[in-house]
Amino acid sequence: MGKQEERVDWWKDRPWRQIQTNLREIDMVDIDAEQYVAELQEFKANVAMINTSGIIASYPTKLPYHFQSQYLQGDSLEKIIKACHDADIKVVARTDFSKVRRPIYEMHPEWAYISPKGKIVDYNGDVHVCLNSEYQQRYAFEIIKETITTLDVDGMFFNMGGYQVRDYSGVQYGICHCDSCEQKFADMFNEDLPKTEDPNDPVYKKYLLFKTRTLQDFKQKQYKFIQNIRPDLSIANNLELQEGFFRQESNTALDRELPRWQYSASDNTKYVTSSYPNMVSSNTTVDFIDFPTRHVAVSPHQQSLRLAQALANGGALDYYLIGRLDNHQDKSGYEQVKKVFHYHAANEQEYLNLISSAKIGLINGSDGNQKEFRGWFRFLTENHFPFDTIMNDNALNLSWDKYQVMIVPDYQPISDELAEKLDAFASEGGTVIAVSKAGFQDDEYQERQQPALKCLGIQDVNIIRSDMRSAYLHIANNKPYKRLPVTNLLYLDGNYVFAEYENEVEKHLNLIPPQMFGPPERCYSTNDPTEHPGFTVHSYGEGKGVYIPWEPGQLFYRQGYANTIDFIAELLEQFVGIQPIGGNLSPMVEASLYEQKDKNAQLLHLVNGSGHFGISFYEPITMHDLKATVPYEGKPTSVKSLVTGEDYEFTADNGLLTISVPKLSLMESIKIVN
Repeated sequence: MGKQEERVDWWKDRPWRQIQTNLREIDMVDIDAEQYVAELQEFKANVAMINTSGIIASYPTKLPYHFQSQYLQGDSLEKIIKACHDADIKVVARTDFSKVRRPIYEMHPEWAYISPKGKIVDYNGDVHVCLNSEYQQRYAFEIIKETITTLDVDGMFFNMGGYQVRDYSGVQYGICHCDSCEQKFADMFNEDLPKTEDPNDPVYKKYLLFKTRTLQDFKQKQYKFIQNIRPDLSIANNLELQEGFFRQESNTALDRELPRWQYSASDNTKYVTSSYPNMVSSNTTVDFIDFPTRHVAVSPHQQSLRLAQALANGGALDYYLIGRLDNHQDKSGYEQVKKVFHYHAANEQEYLNLISSAKIGLINGSDGNQKEFRGWFRFLTENHFPFDTIMNDNALNLSWDKYQVMIVPDYQPISDELAEKLDAFASEGGTVIAVSKAGFQDDEYQERQQPALKCLGIQDVNIIRSDMRSAYLHIANNKPYKRLPVTNLLYLDGNYVFAEYENEVEKHLNLIPPQMFGPPERCYSTNDPTEHPGFTVHSYGEGKGVYIPWEPGQLFYRQGYANTIDFIAELLEQFVGIQPIGGNLSPMVEASLYEQKDKNAQLLHLVNGSGHFGISFYEPITMHDLKATVPYEGKPTSVKSLVTGEDYEFTADNGLLTISVPKLSLMESIKIVN
């Protein structure tokens, strides 16, 4: 082992280009350490993730319940890791304690996950084990200790952590009812485990808390155990302590609901860099289409778009494939991945210590309405409003001083403390935008008598109506809505909250209740516009609260019509008073602006998403003669492209900097030196 004092926190201020070769058993038959490293070097990778332990031990283990691979005939993991270190490549150990091989289950059936029907999950001879079982709570720690004392790894990643209730074919088996879960749940809540996942069941709401608490306790226990042995290791995804790296995936699946999320990498990266700034955001582009099709790659341009999005949002590079680089059967993604990895290697110092310049925060979390959130993600991205994603579980620990607007997109279960912070933000001069049922539940999923956010000026909620198809919002005065000059209507579908408001609340737009839409001869409204608003504005202290009682984000995410996105752009500019990055950028261009800490400079990133076409990803169309306008006081000393190396023309006037971009292919990164 190297000297620990020289290796503590090695991941900080280190450019991160990781490749995960998800090694199969048979890959160890003839693996060659020198060739393995040479393949990584062709990509200019400087971090490798390698399978070590858990379901299968990829090294000679001394533990009786650690199933050793029978294919350890090539170079050993020890030799591979040493070769990586000699090439200045860090190694992260990939582990998986979610399953055990069938013979081990036969010796310890009490370790298994048990479905509500009393069945185990045996998938190709691998049996699911429960987070609360003696295996994960005690025996896995013996495997971890052996792994990190036998192998000179630099980090650890735990695959499929938490409560795994689905197999690789996508079959859902339900809540675990093993003896350990039943006992722990009874001890915590004096209740029997719920049989079904019913969000309206009070006991199921307690089960959600049970999962959160037990998983937090487990991660803290795991982290402390590892740190006591190897404090030099970078540990993945420990949000409680917010150290190490945060690993996520941009992936696809054959049966996943459409539309395909084209901002997957931006989304995953942004919320880590915004909400957990001390962690490395390592969002991986998954090479394969789905589990059943692991040997065929997604579009190479989908791969490069994901990587460009990661860089544009302050993240690192990560690529994940099945098998080794040399024996992988579909290498179609290699060229595009190498291009982005090589670009980053040439400019790696420019990507250290970036700080987002965004003035908008968008609240999200595991309990959020993801369709509403993604609609707002698109609203902001495609109108070029720079924004950060603020995760609910860490929002209280972050400074909001730089933000002018906080958006709560139908995030329902928020704590009293977060509601108070949002109200204080508005009172001190900010704007809070809340959508639909935001804050209608507390953080234990219990319905509130009154909405949590006082800044909205809601006195009472009368009814939430879900059958609003064929309802409209009437625009009586088009003057404030420059993008909607010749339409008098916005269309609705989904929920609408009928509420009572305080007298001083300004109401905008008028709801027209659902009306006849067939046959054509009777497609006319017999309903007059009502006093129920399309949105409200409430002055609150030095700032204001804006409330939208329907769900425009969810509607836009599903349908994508200009009628919706143009309205939101007008609301943000005319009624909230925040300006986007200007110029002539297409909605298909994602723009972000970051400060380079300690370099007295900024990075303006442009990512060309024009290759996303329907459900496919093609090479993006090259765009010419673009202009981008950003806020800037004074005049920069230089404006230079990191992609082309060219100096770009610019004008600086009245607090705005306009940059001329001759050509945009996949991406552009422009360094603005003060």
